[in-house]
Amino acid sequence: MSFCKFSSEISSMNITVVDNTFIEDYLPYASGEQVRIYLWGLYLCSNPGLKSSLASINSFAESLGITTDDVLNAFKFWQEQGLVQILDTNPIEIQYMPVKNAVSKKKFKADKYEEFNLSVQNTISGRMLTPNEFSEYYTLIETYHMAPEALLMIIKYCTDLKGKNVGYSYVLAVAKNWANEGILNFSQVEEKLQELSETEIKVKEIFKALKLSRKPSLEEKQKYLKWIRNLDFCDEVILYVAKCVTKGGFEKLDQKLTKYYELHLMSIKEIEEYETHKTSLFGLAKEIDKLIGVYYENVENVVESYINPWLMRGYDESALKLLANYCFKNNVRSLQGMDSVVQKYYKNGLTTKESILQHLEKAKLQDEKIKKILESASLFRNVTSWDRDFYRTWTYSWNMPQEVIEYAATLSADKSQPMQYLNKILANWFEQKINTLDSAKLVGELYKTGAGVDGKKDKTIIHDRKYSEEEIKSLINDIDEIEI
Repeated sequence: MSFCKFSSEISSMNITVVDNTFIEDYLPYASGEQVRIYLWGLYLCSNPGLKSSLASINSFAESLGITTDDVLNAFKFWQEQGLVQILDTNPIEIQYMPVKNAVSKKKFKADKYEEFNLSVQNTISGRMLTPNEFSEYYTLIETYHMAPEALLMIIKYCTDLKGKNVGYSYVLAVAKNWANEGILNFSQVEEKLQELSETEIKVKEIFKALKLSRKPSLEEKQKYLKWIRNLDFCDEVILYVAKCVTKGGFEKLDQKLTKYYELHLMSIKEIEEYETHKTSLFGLAKEIDKLIGVYYENVENVVESYINPWLMRGYDESALKLLANYCFKNNVRSLQGMDSVVQKYYKNGLTTKESILQHLEKAKLQDEKIKKILESASLFRNVTSWDRDFYRTWTYSWNMPQEVIEYAATLSADKSQPMQYLNKILANWFEQKINTLDSAKLVGELYKTGAGVDGKKDKTIIHDRKYSEEEIKSLINDIDEIEI
């Protein structure tokens, strides 16, 4: 029989898998020797081919250069942690257990926490503690590696808050939260309690502003610390907002501060301005909704999600109304759609009514030029975004004059796909550096006759060179490295 083996719950594989829970929750708190023995046994479980040579505790110990007592003591330690079971002692047989089940299956020695038990019962003197409650405390101590005296101090703090019959679920919640903050020993708990004591003084000032006369709870102290540390509010701002809360108490204060944080309103001045203009903001939100054709009974979210961010970017009321009208006429009928339009104009530095109107006027003039080109190509329709993209390439990228483009359009008028042919002609002219009306007409006339100056087919318009398969492969071989 093998010295170490997997339980039936673990599938044997030809690799050694170490559960992350072992690394996180057990490895840092065991000795190097204990970890070495656990991993060597795990390796033996994972590699069936090695079992015959390490089938006894003697060969196991010899392979690590230690004594059999060292091996047995280490496995007794891991058995206490719930990670292995010592199935037999003659010959010794060890069974590795799933790490995830270790805590739930763990058993505690009756005398291990005897002194701790007495202290807890004396602290929670309003009721008799059950074995299950004690077991929960032991599990917490060993799972989080919290010092028993640290947990005792937390229990005493909880009884001071909730009374001598405080429920253990509350104690466990507080202890786990603190453990997750890294508060695990007596001195760390002491520091935390000192911090909460100082915090209570601050929270009492807030309670006074809220006209509350009761004692602050632990949760309220924690919220205060959140406002100071996570939201970066100062005491002056917190007290100012507290004085403005007429009903809803501490919870309403938390909601307000969270909202101000989300709106990037961090000073008294910014908050005052926001609250002063809140009515007008709600009015603006309703008007914007009406202009784009939507309706919300409660526009508070509209103000927070759209109106206020737009105003923060420098837009004024008249500019937003103009953009709302623009959106409606261009079939953009949602706040999200309008937000995309606003963002686009903002990126181009257009935030005032005047600058937006100038941009729209310029765009209108451009559309008129594009319309003229379309009509020259015998296309009688509205200008599309594709047309605008083409025009931008022709004029800005290829530097083609309007008159040259219009002339090229006349050459495309009788084609089945005029825009496609127009793009082809202009691309060829750009390559040939043909960018004046005279040179364009010269090439155009040659093109109409189908002959060039040498009496052959003109090649300034359409390139007819034939490429072999080898040439094509050679040209595209490194195409990823060619910049367009």
